[in-house]
Amino acid sequence: MKSRSCWLIFTLIGLSLTSCGQQKSSQEIAETVKNSIVLISYQNESGHGTGFIVPGKTGVCTVLTARHVVEGHSLNLQTNDQKLWKTDSIQANPNLDLAVVTFPSADKNCPYPSLELGDSDSVKQTDQIYISGFPDRAGGGKLVRQFVRGSVSGLDVLEQGYGISYDASTFGGMSGGPVLDVRGKVVAIHGKTDAQIVADLQSQQASLSPQQQAALQQAAARVQGGVQVNTFRWGIPIKTYLANQSWENQPIADYTKLRNLLAAGQWREADGETANKMLEVAGRQKEGWVNRESIEKFSCPDLREMDRLWVKYSNGRFGFSVQKRIYQSLGGTKHYNEKVWDAFGETIGWKRKGEGGHWLSYNELTYNTNAPSAHLPRPVGRPGPRVGFFVVFLDIWKLEKLILLSCRDL
Repeated sequence: MKSRSCWLIFTLIGLSLTSCGQQKSSQEIAETVKNSIVLISYQNESGHGTGFIVPGKTGVCTVLTARHVVEGHSLNLQTNDQKLWKTDSIQANPNLDLAVVTFPSADKNCPYPSLELGDSDSVKQTDQIYISGFPDRAGGGKLVRQFVRGSVSGLDVLEQGYGISYDASTFGGMSGGPVLDVRGKVVAIHGKTDAQIVADLQSQQASLSPQQQAALQQAAARVQGGVQVNTFRWGIPIKTYLANQSWENQPIADYTKLRNLLAAGQWREADGETANKMLEVAGRQKEGWVNRESIEKFSCPDLREMDRLWVKYSNGRFGFSVQKRIYQSLGGTKHYNEKVWDAFGETIGWKRKGEGGHWLSYNELTYNTNAPSAHLPRPVGRPGPRVGFFVVFLDIWKLEKLILLSCRDL
């Protein structure tokens, strides 16, 4: 009997300790997450968002955030120690409001702690949650990281991956931050308000499932209810991120238009569309040219998809990989060499042969399959010193950071 009583006592103690270990105080959670939160701001423009460190590849720090935070922007990343980091890559999911940004780590392992990912399937209505991020400040000034509390209000399935709503006091700038349970584990990625989601969904209403349309009607009723405007915020369950991690190797942009132009043999129009997509992927639409930083972080999945389409519809005649092969066969490397570059230009028909031969202008290029191999596409850049049209290779290769050579499997 004594042995049995001792066993019962130790069992109860064990259960008590386990329970205490699972749930943390709000202060403990706030302290745990502060070194994992990342401020995402924009270069040469106002606005910002939030992200947080998650497990990822060696040699880089991996930041999970919302797609709408990073889409179309050149980013600055700031960690809790006030250090600024240049982005290494940006990968956005084409269907979900999720994105992953990486920045280089001096060590094999990221020096910032990654947050522990929880079980979003276990979340229930009325569960307490916490959100951390950088809300906008009226009048500008230093952004201060905030840690707010709320409770789960609903579990629905909406477009862009949204599935958990809550009544926390979040504000613009906190999008992309972690939604944490009482154990301090991430159960969702904070995204948008009811009003923002309703606006998104109403433009896509015809393509929604019955369940999504019902959820839309409920959200719309709240938004249009006067005092209840923006009552609820929404997050994307962490399970959705984990189940779709393969998208990190998928293109950022939509290439339907490029595919249709190439399939129709509209080479000049396809060349222009390729230039537009390169600017979109690099986040340089406003500038109209790419710089060193945008080249260094250019999305290889997007470059591969553009190349795949060009190679397919030209029967192997055009494409980035064809250009790369020829350039390397002439002795080309990441370091600019004028003789190699001139020989490359002459080989693919971008430069007239012979001493004194000039580089062709945009209108002098040949936009049909009679052009030399690798003649197209002509990528986008800024005006080169020796040519009168936008040509990226001349500038990129002088910068010694080539898009083509940065993607090993192209």
